[in-house]
This record gives sequence, structure tokens and C-alpha cells, in this order.
Amino acid sequence: MSNQRLTTGALLRYLRGNNTEKAILQVVGIKTIDSKVDDPSALTKRYRLMLSDGKCTFSSCMLGTQLNRLIETNSLKENAIVRIDRVMVNAIDKQNGRLMLMIHELEVIQNDSERIGDPVALPLTDIINNVGGNANRFEATDNFQPATTLAPPATNVIRQDSNVLPTIDGRNNAKNSNSHNNSLPAKGSNVIDKDRIMSIDTLNPYINKWTIKVRVSSKGAIRTYQNARGPGKLFSCDLVDQSGEIRAAAFNADCEKIHAMLEVGKVYYISRASLKPANRQFNSLKNDYEMAFNHDTCIELCEDDEGNSIPKVQFNFIPISEVANRAPSTICDVIGVAKSASDLDTIISKTSQKEFTKRDILLVDENASITATLWGQQAEEFQVLSNPVVAFKGIRIGDFNGRTLSTVSSTLICQDPTETSRTMELHTWFEKEGKSMDLPDLSKGADVGNQQAPFKTLAQITAEGIGLNDKPDYINVKCIITLIKKDSVVYMMCPQEKCGKKVIDENNGSFRCEKCNKTYSSYKWSYMLAAEISDATGSQWISAFSNEAESLLGMTADEFGNHKLNQNENIIDDIFRKATNRERIFKLRAKADHFNDERRIRFTSMRISDVDWSSHGRRLMEEIKHIEPTQH
Repeated sequence: MSNQRLTTGALLRYLRGNNTEKAILQVVGIKTIDSKVDDPSALTKRYRLMLSDGKCTFSSCMLGTQLNRLIETNSLKENAIVRIDRVMVNAIDKQNGRLMLMIHELEVIQNDSERIGDPVALPLTDIINNVGGNANRFEATDNFQPATTLAPPATNVIRQDSNVLPTIDGRNNAKNSNSHNNSLPAKGSNVIDKDRIMSIDTLNPYINKWTIKVRVSSKGAIRTYQNARGPGKLFSCDLVDQSGEIRAAAFNADCEKIHAMLEVGKVYYISRASLKPANRQFNSLKNDYEMAFNHDTCIELCEDDEGNSIPKVQFNFIPISEVANRAPSTICDVIGVAKSASDLDTIISKTSQKEFTKRDILLVDENASITATLWGQQAEEFQVLSNPVVAFKGIRIGDFNGRTLSTVSSTLICQDPTETSRTMELHTWFEKEGKSMDLPDLSKGADVGNQQAPFKTLAQITAEGIGLNDKPDYINVKCIITLIKKDSVVYMMCPQEKCGKKVIDENNGSFRCEKCNKTYSSYKWSYMLAAEISDATGSQWISAFSNEAESLLGMTADEFGNHKLNQNENIIDDIFRKATNRERIFKLRAKADHFNDERRIRFTSMRISDVDWSSHGRRLMEEIKHIEPTQH
């Protein structure tokens, strides 16, 4: 028997909109939701639960897909006792008592209990009579504030200043566009319900009525296609809010009208679109679903000040070196410095004999370089500035003579984006050393993965003359850090994004940058760490910048700089103590340079990782086999 006590009455309190209770409930039933798509394998499984509070049961409880692993690993099963940590109530049809509990977070307290009590189904009259008017969306979080503003009646229009644009199905009229009152819309009317606003990450095909408030982060051109049902046309766009992003598309009759309605960068209320599983062949966004606009879709432009909290774009960058490990034709987000850019070029397609314009740019980051090709209007509008940081959202990977990148119609290109800290990091790195580095070029078949960087001892590095070639050498070493130069870990850097040079403290609250020839009232901290690494064969001084130094010390440059500024010597000593005398794998770049007419090898840390002892042991065994004498 279970010794757990269930939270009696919690189910009804959830349906009333309680937003604080962490109820202890029992799972008395689990049902798999059948797929309604042609390809069931493309759909993430959904599970519906029947929950009991010891007195009543409620069967319309949808488990969030992120919790599917609990059922698949048999951690969550019938009669399990759970604590509900985050729940949302969705009113599908409030008048008829059709509500659904969306379970986003729960913890399994006991998974082998017996049935507790003799609960009965929650009476329908209790559900209808006790659900408040704002039960469209409640979350069990302390900071949730239910919406109170009623949506003015309107047809599916975009409102821009005083102009009312036509509905996408042409059904708006003078009465609809000129009358404004605060009454709730009649059932079935084409109205944006601003009391039902949901975040993108909570959308799923099992919710019938919803509204999202989103920014159009990118929009592709209208294109045509041909299938078994004949010709057609479509366009797609990416929508973003604070919780995530989703791909949306419009087809055929709705395509041109909606394409003209949506403007990149603007924020809109959108409702009445359909949701389906995302097609991973064409959609790389981190969302299980994608959206299809239709003739019932309602779109309304937000006022300028209403969209301030909505981000402009969400990036999910991969390092350029990681492109080598991705399959051709996949879509990814990449950022780097445009080291060079070609002039605008024109080519003729061999198949269609059409003329296309293109521009190639050489994109670099700390570990690799790659050619990115821009096409058509994107190539023509690209501004060839002085080594800008360029971010690509949704760029396609190609395999022509190695790995390449190529824009598609939906690719978003941002120069010197302010939405990510990588912009400043890359500018700083490029000014310090990147502009003079000879990086592996993935477009020429170079592979910068760990498998292409041999393991060496520090003695072998010296004996084999590694780093003395015209091009840099890359090696892995297993070492410990024995010493860190304390006084030169961080420096005060110019606050201008494209500079990265050291500033001079004028001791009067101002800081001068000689490169910019300007004086600033502030500065930024940046890593330039020098450390001695050692193994059983010797020692070597290396440099570590940005991400590598942050990974090594476990904090940002700003955090370390503040400790230095405040003379927190004990904290700094503790940071160094944790970073030293611990075995790690260092991927090093070795390149000869000249300093004061003296040639020396400079070692820069490209990656620092913990030792995978099983992999390390297998590698040592392979090396032993190669040096053992052949037995006859």
C-alpha cells in the first residue's frame, strides 16, 4: 500500500485556474493518442493521462512530449504517484465542459503504488459551473498574469495605422472594419481572441483554439511546385516569440494574399491555422510541429510598443568545423567573420538555361573556414564591409569539392547581429589573431575533427618539428595545467564591437582606445590567458582565448575581471586551484611566427575537453600493438 496522501480537490482547483498548487496526484490511466497523419513515424507520440486526486478523476490530461521518456522508460505507469509542477488549462469548449490539462512538468514520486481510494469521474456540472471566464490559459507558475483585455471584434485583417487590409478570404466589410466595441465575439466569428494567447512552445495539434503573438523573423519568396495533383505555389516564413520558433507556410489561393500581409520584423497576432508534424527534410527549427495558414486564418498587426518583448530572431549556431559532420542538404545556423567576399558573378544554369547572380564569401571562426554562396537578391544586397560578422539562419550544407554552404529562399542573413554575444567574441578573435591565421578550409575537403588531429606527447612536438611548416599543425595532447600567469588572464577591451583592442585607463573614469582614437566611459573584459601545460615528457606554454579560457576557468571574462577589480585574491586563487593539476585533452594549433627577429612556435588552444578514459585506453592499446615486435 502507498503511504502517500493525494491532494484532494486539486483537479477542480486546477480547472478553476489555481496557479500555485503543486498537487500530489495518481495516474490511473494512460492512453496513446493515435496518429492522424499519413506517416505515423513522422509524429512524436502523445499520451493522455487519467489523473486522480483520491476523490475525483479527470481523463483529459495531455502529457507534454518532453515527458514521453518517463513512459518509455517505464518510470511513469498506471497507479504511479506524481507531483504536478507545471500545468496549463486549455478551454476547448467551456460551455460544454470540454477542458484539457496540459502537463508540462511533473515528478514521479512512487511508480509501484496501488490504487488509492475509490475516485469517480469529476462531474460535468462542476466543470461547467466552476470554470472562470479566463480559463483559456492558466499556468501553474507564480509569475503568470491572466490577460484581462477583451479583444475587439474584427475579421481576419491586418491593422496598420488607420488602414484595414482585406481579409484573406475577402469576407470583411465596412461594418466589421469600422465598428469597435468591447463585447466578446460570437461563436464562429473570425476574431483574434487576445485572452487566449499561447506561447509557441505550447502549441500542438490537439488544441483547437489559440492565438499567438509572434514576430516574423524571416520570409521566403513565393515559389511554384508540381505534384500528382497538378501545379501549385507556396511560401514559408519563420515566426518567433520568447519561448521558441515555428515554421509556417501558405499554399495556392492563400499564398499571395498572406505573403503580402506579413512583413519581416513586424509583430502580429495569429490564430486559426493548422498544425502538423514538422517535415525534417525541409525544416530544421527546434519545434516538433509546423503551421499551415488557410482561408480561416486570422492575422492582426500589433502596435509598435506591443511587440517590444518579442525577440527579433533565435539562432542555434553550430561551429563551422561541425559542418563537416552534418549530412549534405541539411539546414543549419552558422556564424563567422567574412574574411573575404567575391564580386557579384553571373552564371547560366545548365538545366534551365536561366541566369543567376551569386556571390561567394569566405566565412571563418576560431577553428575552420568555409565558402558560403549567396544567390539572387541576397547576393546583390550583401554589403561588402570590412570583415563583418555574418550570421546565417537556415543555410543549406552542400558537398561540392568538400563541404560548402548555400543560401536558400528562406535563409536569413544578419551582418554584425546584436542578438548574440558571438558577434563581439568573433570580432575580438579576428582582430587579435584570426586575420593572420591559416585555417583548415572545409570547402577544400579539410577535416578539422579530432580524428584528424593526432595525439602527441610534448616531447614528440619538439622532436618532430611540429609547427615549423608553412601551414599550421593541429595536434591533441593529454596534459595538466601546472601554472597560469595571474596578471595577464584578462584585459580591459575597447567597448566598440568591431575593435577588440586594449584600452588605456586614464585614471579619471575614462578609457582611451588608440585604434579608435576615442575615449570611452566604460570597457569590456576579455580573456587572453597564458598557461603552462605539462605531461610526463615535458612542458609547454600555450594561449587560450574566449570560449576556451571560459571553459577552463568556469566563468565569463566579465566575472573574472570583476574579481580582479575587487582584488578578490582568495577567490582567484581558488579558481586557479580548480583549473590546475587536472588531466584534460587540449587540441592545439601550432604555428611559427616571428617576434623581435626571432622565430618561435606559438601554441593556441582550440578546444579543451575532459578525458574520455575508455576511448583513451583503446587508443593506447592500439599504439602498443603498433610498437610491439612481431611474434613468429
